[in-house]
Amino acid sequence: MSDRRESDRRASDGRLISDRREGDRTPVTLPGQQRAFVERRRKQDWVVKSATVIAILGWAGTMIALLLIDRAAPAQENFITRFLKLDIISTWNTSMLRWAFITALASFLTCVVGLILNATRQRRKTDKYNKLLITVSVISTVLLIFYMVNFFKYLS
Repeated sequence: MSDRRESDRRASDGRLISDRREGDRTPVTLPGQQRAFVERRRKQDWVVKSATVIAILGWAGTMIALLLIDRAAPAQENFITRFLKLDIISTWNTSMLRWAFITALASFLTCVVGLILNATRQRRKTDKYNKLLITVSVISTVLLIFYMVNFFKYLS
């Protein structure tokens, strides 16, 4: 009895077509056959994983910048402050505004690095841009523009 299976075929050089590593999906084409696309990537590579991590870091930086802007805002007068005749601070905390700007800028630059890294992995039809990375880039850009329009006057 032969060790050959029915599905084994020989290529033009005499070797068995099925003599490949187990799990290797690289197609062997015979003369006259068209080569079909086969995905050889087994799992996410470091580029895709790092783009996801960078997107999460950018999102965290954007949220921290928004929180810092909220904390830097002057206190609003309400019923309790009027009833107790408390003095409230009516100016923006400029040190927190500076940190908010630095955090938003770091978030934006992180997302730009992630987009550049993600752009290096766009050779195949199945490769896609990270949507979270694009969303965070747009939000941090809007945050920086909003900051420059509204808060630069407080920092000079």
